[in-house]
Amino acid sequence: MPSSFPPFAISIFFNKSKGSVMANIFVPFPSSPSHKCNIMLWVSMEGKETEGMLKMTTDKRQQKRSRSDREEERDRLSELPDCVVLHIMEFMDTKYAVQTCVLSKRWKDLWKRLTYLGFNTTLFKNVVKFNKFVSRVLSGRDGSVSLLNLEFTCRGMAEPKLFNRLMKYAVLHNVQQFTVSLNLSFRQSFEFRPYIFSCESLTFLKLSFNSFDTSIVALPGSLNMPALKSLQLEAVSFTARDNDYAEPFSTCNVLNTLILDGCSLHKDAKFLSISNSSLSSLTISGSFEGGAYKIALSTPNLSSLTVTGHNNHTISSACNLSFLEEVTIDTLGYTLFPNTDLLIISWLQVLTNVKILRLYSGTLLTILRDISNPVSVSTQPPCFVQLKSLILANQPSADISFEQLKRAVEYLLQNSPQRRID
Repeated sequence: MPSSFPPFAISIFFNKSKGSVMANIFVPFPSSPSHKCNIMLWVSMEGKETEGMLKMTTDKRQQKRSRSDREEERDRLSELPDCVVLHIMEFMDTKYAVQTCVLSKRWKDLWKRLTYLGFNTTLFKNVVKFNKFVSRVLSGRDGSVSLLNLEFTCRGMAEPKLFNRLMKYAVLHNVQQFTVSLNLSFRQSFEFRPYIFSCESLTFLKLSFNSFDTSIVALPGSLNMPALKSLQLEAVSFTARDNDYAEPFSTCNVLNTLILDGCSLHKDAKFLSISNSSLSSLTISGSFEGGAYKIALSTPNLSSLTVTGHNNHTISSACNLSFLEEVTIDTLGYTLFPNTDLLIISWLQVLTNVKILRLYSGTLLTILRDISNPVSVSTQPPCFVQLKSLILANQPSADISFEQLKRAVEYLLQNSPQRRID
């Protein structure tokens, strides 16, 4: 922003239902310090892309100013610096940002310098028009400008060629945040080229695939993303390298948050190794499509673990998880897999250094069934050596009586020095 331009404040309101974006810009003009002007930019998002309107209002005290003064104010509006207009555009979907080019000749090519691109099929009449628009934006954008944030949502039939081109473009333009949501439910195959997994600038990645077959998108054996801090993966499969286990995260040296939702193992992989010394937050959400497999933790600095969904994975750890602050288990475990015994209890025996343990009532019912199993007689209850708080969260769908609750709590805490219940 030029240093000669006065300080300003921007507030932006985006009304999706009405299809409009309004930005209030508060500007004190240096030529008249007492004159403070509010500028309102309103862009219609309905109908043709040529629709749009600029409107400017001032304080009531200024409404009686002369006509020439009002003309001068309109000129000031057209002289807004590019950085202000670009800042407003960063809050819009790219389709709407491109539409602003009709408001001013000087703004015609501003969208080409956007550092945020957002594409969503719900804003287009059909997938064909959506694909054509995305291709035109990628071809017309200023390639010298880094791409900080890219969001791609395709609810219809995703086109592999376009998606792979988008990933390659993001990597070549130093993308930092990349969010993808694709519907692959009606596809038997999808040509996925893992360009994004070699991106050195990426700090946030979310890949969400709606699919009945999680093997459609297979990740490479190693993810080479040295700057990645947060990773969210849904309905993907992990590939084994030279042995029978998959270990994709060990090369992400600054990874802090990992969320796995309905993921599976690809082909010959036998178990998933989550090996990362910087990881502090881990969420594992199971699904019927993802199946069951062994998960081995090597995460010495893990502080938060959440296990949810239809989760019947076997969890073990190569370290004592001494920094584990909070564990949340919200799963019915293996209720549909009767051959698996004492699964949730085996998880708790791995997590004995936890300080705050949150269990949902459906999980407690599973534990009660386990301790009624003759196999449990020879199994020692977990010993929570650092437990400060046990939080029991009720689920309306799980009918648990006070006596059942009391029995489950007594079992869980019988070897623990601290016995506080929330």
